[in-house]
Amino acid sequence: MKKRYFLIAILSMVTLLFSCSKEMSDEGEGALPSNSNCEYAPYTNGSSFSYINVNSSEDTTSYTLTVSEDTTINGVVYKKVGNDSVFTCSNCKDGIYTQVASILTFQGYSADSLELTYLKDNVPVGTSWKDTITVNNGGVTTSGILEFTITEKDITKTVGGKNYASVIAVKMDAYAIVFGNPVSVGTISTSYYGKGVGLIEADQLHDTTTIVSYTIKP
Repeated sequence: MKKRYFLIAILSMVTLLFSCSKEMSDEGEGALPSNSNCEYAPYTNGSSFSYINVNSSEDTTSYTLTVSEDTTINGVVYKKVGNDSVFTCSNCKDGIYTQVASILTFQGYSADSLELTYLKDNVPVGTSWKDTITVNNGGVTTSGILEFTITEKDITKTVGGKNYASVIAVKMDAYAIVFGNPVSVGTISTSYYGKGVGLIEADQLHDTTTIVSYTIKP
């Protein structure tokens, strides 16, 4: 039972994954049509995205992520997006958006590096897929599942007083594997992606991140 609660804590931080390395993803849907220009991650070199995070205590943190360079992982080219403190590696192909990251350690528990498929822009509302995460402590491993679901598509969403069109909403639910069976941890976040912009808002249980401004370089 103790392992389960620590896994829940690890999973609750999953949207703060930063660093480049590799794990696995269960796509679930098989081959998808190549009818996407990957406009929900316009990560050209030099582009920047400024965000503000507000938690339940109304504490705020502002930061800017910049696209700096390409990096190759297992033969796949990713864009490095981040700042002096954190970064992640992002890739998009045929409407499937992936982020390669490594989770932080937590009270002696650490997670293997993983690749998250955080968005699919060419599937209908209701489509779901899963990724796996493995937590290790002193040689004892515990597994979890992250399930992503398209909950809304082609909507208009207002963030910071600005309207964003063609927005896709993705809900992320977490499950701990207990005695071989998935046990729901709950919804970790709902993220909104604007066409031509990328992430515009991420709502979690105790905080919300919203975009403030962005600059897309040609």
